[in-house]
Amino acid sequence: MEASGDVRLRRATRRVSEVGDGIRASNGAWTFGGDVPANFDDHIARSIPSYAACHELVVDIADHLVPAHGRCYDLGCSTGVLTARLAERLAARGAEVIGIDREPGMVQLAGERCAQLPSVRFESTALEDLDFTRADLVVSYYTLQFVPIAYRQQVVDRIARSLRPSGALLLFEKVLAPTARDQEMAAGVYADWKRRQGYGDDEIGAKSRSLRGVLSPLSHDENEAMLRRAGFTQIAQVFRWMIFEGLLARV
Repeated sequence: MEASGDVRLRRATRRVSEVGDGIRASNGAWTFGGDVPANFDDHIARSIPSYAACHELVVDIADHLVPAHGRCYDLGCSTGVLTARLAERLAARGAEVIGIDREPGMVQLAGERCAQLPSVRFESTALEDLDFTRADLVVSYYTLQFVPIAYRQQVVDRIARSLRPSGALLLFEKVLAPTARDQEMAAGVYADWKRRQGYGDDEIGAKSRSLRGVLSPLSHDENEAMLRRAGFTQIAQVFRWMIFEGLLARV
């Protein structure tokens, strides 16, 4: 017979909790499907520092890197906010923008948002299953961190092989701090920032627990080593906020 303590522990582990913005998730079971797409834009803007400002940065960088009739990927495009911004900026030069997301609900909303932008198309597939076509810029905006580590290197390898000469990968990721002391400080600073966005401690804790085993960040050094193994030779940091980082990598 199962002990009553074991039953209570199992029920607590399965418990669905409010993580903010009308989204609920249980421990280790965060998903971008279900009811998340409809509430995603507000939630993510209040969950990642400088999220919207870095959209501007990505678009400005793309303006310099994508040539006439070029191609840009937006990996993990979610509801298409950044995809639309890229397409609008690059439309006059006839460049194509391809949004990729594994969640059909996200792709549906992204398609509706970009319905009037003929240079955009979407695919619903996991990154580890994606066959890349030749591209000038690949944007991975807080997406690679959700690809299982076992498949992450092969995804980056395929990105590198897909890039045209002078092409680039723009990679934004949550990263691990270099030391345990710095990680503890960064986690505290981040929690304080989320409180200022209006989240309560219960929501912050529930979101953190829901991401266990789902979001697997690497350190800056580990990400750089992965990029170099794939053949990227020039890597520049374009953004940093504590444990959130943007890298521009060229082959």
